[in-house]
Amino acid sequence: MTINKILRTILTSLATAACLLISSCSQENEKENISKYDVVNIKWHLTKFVDIANNKEKLAESNSNNVYWIKFLTDDEFEGKAYLNKINGNYNIDVETRTINILNIEGNESYELYDGDKFLNLLYLTNSFHVSGDTLRLLYNNRMNYMQFERLD
Repeated sequence: MTINKILRTILTSLATAACLLISSCSQENEKENISKYDVVNIKWHLTKFVDIANNKEKLAESNSNNVYWIKFLTDDEFEGKAYLNKINGNYNIDVETRTINILNIEGNESYELYDGDKFLNLLYLTNSFHVSGDTLRLLYNNRMNYMQFERLD
């Protein structure tokens, strides 16, 4: 690989990183008035997993709105469904800082299929959120990855 190709690759990588940083900052600055009620009492269906750093998306393996969903209730509890298992548990949310943490997940403990285990494991890693219209992003891994949900009701 020639020096020009190496430099071009480095500059392209830096430009991509700068774009991601600017995009991330602009999302942070979109501090529109969000209340807890923009997130709670809404059934959210998982549509995809997104890796921002590597610019990759993976659609959730589902052919139904009856799997991979979560509904945050007003009393800091949630309910939902992975692929096979109904789930519930507790969470805390702070709309000022846009943080959300899943404190525990309970279910019938049977094995999962397809993206079920991934969905459950990533819920535990979730530490912030972004909501815009009918889309909810639960972010994890220093906001470099997220699960994207669409509003069902």
